[in-house]
Amino acid sequence: MSTADESNTVGTLDSELSTQSSSNDSGVNKDTSKITDMEHQPSRGRESFKGSSAASEDNVPTVLSLQLAVAEGPDRLPADKNTQEVLCGKLRVLEADLTKITTLIAEFSAHLVSISSEERTIFITFKTFEEIWKFTTYKKMGFLRQSLESLLLDQEFWLNTLDHEDSGIEVSIKEENLNLMYKGFLMQEGSFFGSCTVNQMFDSSTSGSDLYLEKGDIALFEPPFLGSGWTVLSLADGSRGTKPRPALEPVIPFHEWFLKSCPESVLVGSGKECCDVPFQIAVGICEAVEAYDGNGPDELSFEAGDHIIILGLLVNCFEWFMGKLERTGDTGLVKTTLVKATDSLYQMRSF
Repeated sequence: MSTADESNTVGTLDSELSTQSSSNDSGVNKDTSKITDMEHQPSRGRESFKGSSAASEDNVPTVLSLQLAVAEGPDRLPADKNTQEVLCGKLRVLEADLTKITTLIAEFSAHLVSISSEERTIFITFKTFEEIWKFTTYKKMGFLRQSLESLLLDQEFWLNTLDHEDSGIEVSIKEENLNLMYKGFLMQEGSFFGSCTVNQMFDSSTSGSDLYLEKGDIALFEPPFLGSGWTVLSLADGSRGTKPRPALEPVIPFHEWFLKSCPESVLVGSGKECCDVPFQIAVGICEAVEAYDGNGPDELSFEAGDHIIILGLLVNCFEWFMGKLERTGDTGLVKTTLVKATDSLYQMRSF
């Protein structure tokens, strides 16, 4: 491995993450200036993900702001000032009685902290990384926006905007703050799945040779404790190693939840290359590279060249995945070593 690979820290996490994120449990707070400060609360962590030689102090938000605005037209441009003032008025009503908005936010796996009607902002927080995964899923699917529109915009508003196409509420969040909150929860949990951002070596603790991971490899990382280095578990063969400051980036929240739900006996491979696909976690359609006759009713039989639809996820280091034979509709377990990528195979990025 080249020295350049070891020194390259592009893509590494650049924040110190600490257990101060546990202050997310705070109740509803109507002092919006204090709430805004909580978005940039400094927090000192045990160890940095950075490749730098010393730990630094960075801001780890404990509150996320939802910025609301009425948008119009196919380009979703902000509506005029008078229309935005209507939204402010609706938020003032909620500010006086938080019951409805508290219930709605809870339905999206978050916790209400405060409302600032003048800034058209709702402040929320989270208690686990699973809540962040669920919340981001609901938001990306449009459920959060639709629910806020139903709560805030009444029949009179919709009648007044009939001449404006695609009117509705836009919800903006600071993705960087959400990402920092997510990483903070992972550090608190003690171990998490991450992807290597460069090729790198780890001092081996299970064999005489060092552990080598390539850029993009997913492994289980454990942050240092009391000055020790990071510990890594390779999903390819179960090898373990240590490194003072590895170059890594946590996998997205859905992948984190999925991988943590798998027992280690299923998660860790035998050391052989499992799948000839360019992605660590994939969805879509793959192609059988050779014929296979299933050894039982739970295994799928197929011919070379058959297209197999991935049901759920294909994880590169797993020995099996659930598939559906495109030409027959039969479903069953498929060995990952027996398939290759097609143009209809994609990397799973988010839910």
